[in-house]
Amino acid sequence: MIFIDTTIWVSAMDSSDKLHDDGKAVVQALARRSLPPAVTTDFVLDETLTLLKRRGARPGRVVELVRGIMESEFVTTVFVEWEAFGKALSAFAKYEQLSFTDAVTLEVMRRFRIKEIYSHDSDFDLKGIVRKKRP
Repeated sequence: MIFIDTTIWVSAMDSSDKLHDDGKAVVQALARRSLPPAVTTDFVLDETLTLLKRRGARPGRVVELVRGIMESEFVTTVFVEWEAFGKALSAFAKYEQLSFTDAVTLEVMRRFRIKEIYSHDSDFDLKGIVRKKRP
């Protein structure tokens, strides 16, 4: 399994993003099933919705895109429950560079034993994690 971070979803959906080609390549590889099954979280999708709306995307279009991710056969969306939230608080305190959403991502990756993340965010350059930008 692999984890897909906000930066990949946003760059894939925003053609003006300087990393659009990377994000699009990841999404296309997922659709072709040339990547392992993917995981993302409701926190990541929250960030994706917010960032795309701030960039001027029509809210209805953004909702449609995120619903597509949530209904996808090749992406599992993990809804963060209390236990994962609580454990993410510890990671948030330990790693100063991480946002809370990133701390939640680390906890979900630990729980699912995921070592690879597709992200443009160098905050994930941590021991035991392999960060990729495109397949």
